[in-house]
Amino acid sequence: MFPTSTRTLLLLFLLLSAAVLWAQPADPILQNPFEKVSVTGTLLQESTGEPLAFATVVLYALADSSMAANTLTEVDGKFRLEVTPGSYYLVFSYVGFEEKTIADLQISGEFASVDLEEVYMRADAIALQEVEVRAERSQMELKLDRRVFNVGKDLANAGNSAADILDRVPSVSVDPEGNVSLRGSQSVRILVNGKPSGLLSAGDSEALLRMQGDIIESVEVITNPSARYEAEGEAGIINIILKKNQEKGVNGSFGATVGHPHNYGGSYNLNFRRQDLNFFSNFGVDYRKSPGGGEETQQFFENGQLTDFFTSETDQERGGIGGYLQGGLDWNLDDRSTLTGSILYRLGDDDNAATVTYRDFDANGNVLATTVRDTEEGEEDHNLEAAMLYKRTFDTPDREWTVSFNYNLNDDTEIADYVQTSTDPAANFIERSSNTEDETNLLFQTDYIHPLGESSKLEGGLRAALRTVTNDFLVERQGDDGEFAPLDGLDDKLRYTENIYAAYLIGAHEFGPLGIQAGLRAELSDIRAALETIEPNDQNYLNLFPSVSLSYKFSEQNQLQMSYSRRLSRPYFRRLLPFSNFNNPRNNRVGNPNLRPEYTDSYEMGFLRYLRSGSLLTSAYYRRTTGVIETLALPVGDGTVIGFPVNLSTRNSFGIELSFSYDLTPWWTLNSDLNAFRAMVDGEYEGVDYSSDTYTWTGGLNSKVDIGKSFQLQASFDYNGPQNTTQGRRLSSSSFDLAASLDAFAGKGTFTLAGRDLFNDRRRRLIVDLPDYQSESVFQWRQTRQVVLTFNYRLNQEKRPGNGRRGEGGGGDGF
Repeated sequence: MFPTSTRTLLLLFLLLSAAVLWAQPADPILQNPFEKVSVTGTLLQESTGEPLAFATVVLYALADSSMAANTLTEVDGKFRLEVTPGSYYLVFSYVGFEEKTIADLQISGEFASVDLEEVYMRADAIALQEVEVRAERSQMELKLDRRVFNVGKDLANAGNSAADILDRVPSVSVDPEGNVSLRGSQSVRILVNGKPSGLLSAGDSEALLRMQGDIIESVEVITNPSARYEAEGEAGIINIILKKNQEKGVNGSFGATVGHPHNYGGSYNLNFRRQDLNFFSNFGVDYRKSPGGGEETQQFFENGQLTDFFTSETDQERGGIGGYLQGGLDWNLDDRSTLTGSILYRLGDDDNAATVTYRDFDANGNVLATTVRDTEEGEEDHNLEAAMLYKRTFDTPDREWTVSFNYNLNDDTEIADYVQTSTDPAANFIERSSNTEDETNLLFQTDYIHPLGESSKLEGGLRAALRTVTNDFLVERQGDDGEFAPLDGLDDKLRYTENIYAAYLIGAHEFGPLGIQAGLRAELSDIRAALETIEPNDQNYLNLFPSVSLSYKFSEQNQLQMSYSRRLSRPYFRRLLPFSNFNNPRNNRVGNPNLRPEYTDSYEMGFLRYLRSGSLLTSAYYRRTTGVIETLALPVGDGTVIGFPVNLSTRNSFGIELSFSYDLTPWWTLNSDLNAFRAMVDGEYEGVDYSSDTYTWTGGLNSKVDIGKSFQLQASFDYNGPQNTTQGRRLSSSSFDLAASLDAFAGKGTFTLAGRDLFNDRRRRLIVDLPDYQSESVFQWRQTRQVVLTFNYRLNQEKRPGNGRRGEGGGGDGF
């Protein structure tokens, strides 16, 4: 008798072949071309008598065990098969139940139907355990071209946002404002299921803070991508893989979250697969309100003499209600072709409040004035995304052709009111601002893979990404007559168009243990940034991006890889926009319409060793970047500071990274990561030297313990070391997390209690030390310390156990 998992695989294979086999007779002797007989019945659970919906029913010829017919049971457990008269046996299969067989089923042509009445199946706990062990994937999987982090197994991620989850991924850090860095560089490309997504269209930093983490299956970190990937992202690519169910019938999960500070939400993830069609739907809604803020001391000098000195304290609360709804369909057109279509709608409605208190001092430290600035901001974000994917395979293994199309429409509106009161009557203001952003994205892509024998292959593709952004901003101040009038320089409109056309070709060959892959990608960039008050900034350039990868397999346990790629990072359009927000006019960030892209040559060598109960990846890397984009703090003559992005000269970065995963016992797993690097920046702006040289490191340790079959504990610690900047120093930050999970309701439900950043140490601490300006600041855009309780209930799904095992890679192409 085959093991349960083997039987399941065989049944899946048979179901995929059903369209071909349906028309084939079971045996020539059994054929009766003039008669068809209906075989009917109802499938029930033996213990409860409840119907088993969408179980697999397969009829086999008794003579040679060839499949004669198959179907799935209905919601009420009923089934119906149409067959020719003959001798058969019938097999019923359902996950978590013992396989049921009705042997020697004789079908004659005397009657039009045969009613088997009620058929009972018995639950099989042993079979469930076997399926769980074989389906297990480790929390961290090491591959030579990427690392895959199955974040759903990290207990501390329960109920958190995508920004929280990414911050727990080794080599990745997310600052309190939501800005993502990879190996110390913010020039990183973030994709969803391998392509841009409407889930991130509001701008990666803000959108990641809103994106519900419970829809994320895994995160892929690709530090040296090949030519098949778009060239955007100097430090590499972070690819977020969303959940998508593959089981037959109806299955999915329901989730609920409650946490402090305000964190409440609910979600579902449902899948209905039948025959050649698979319907899927996903929904999530949450309400979050996070406190934040900080304090800063700023001093301005002229010829060594103190001219302005003030402190500021910020107390804010940001958040609101947000949600998403997606529906889609997978349609198996035939044995080789699949068409997938989906529509996603996402919304956000936030109410943000902030109070900034300034205290101005004289040179002797005496208070000159106290000013309080209150901000009330409403932000609405609507996003609609439609996607279509066609995939065709061929008789030749690994030969594949895909065509995809995405349309994304986003509308983001921010309306704010400011009331400023001061002991200095001249500083009393009432102001208001509006910032409306409309964005349209069109993406077309086709890829083709053609094997050349068993050891070689060619791959090529075409891509067109068309993007249009319109940003209209205005800041007004109320005059003595009660009327509002625009402030100088804060009334403008940006129209940004970015059209990127690309083609690539990759060739690969294996010479025994040696593998070689080389590729070339060409990208034509047509970019225009037009402001009403400034001359348009047009950029048109054609770039070639080569990539080379060499791998050598010493054995199944030891592998070496060396790789090279050239990449670029185009300035995000908001860095071109002169206006950002007006919450803190003494420390305002503005854009630079004259920014140019930065280019990077990246070299990496990695050695992967599989241990008896774990794995170790050691990587050494070097990156040289030209046209480095750096945001400088520039003091203005009126005693205020602006954050202004500029292109500097070069940055040279090199480092060593260690990623380690090990099962100390069958119930205790350790994961750790260490990244030590040096970064040297060289360049000047307006005659001022902004060179820097820093040594720093980041690291993390995760320990998970299974207590029995249903209870787990996890502790994690992450650390970001201090580093020098072009204008001063960024101090260290850390995070300590604890989490526990408990299975309930016969394993169908799981409660998880997680404490995130328990000591509230994830803060941005920054020192700026210039001849004419000095500052020290501590700030949190939002408080990361939180406690969250979540409950997840699985419908016709079985939970996979949490302790690590080396296994297959993550993946998916949808929720």
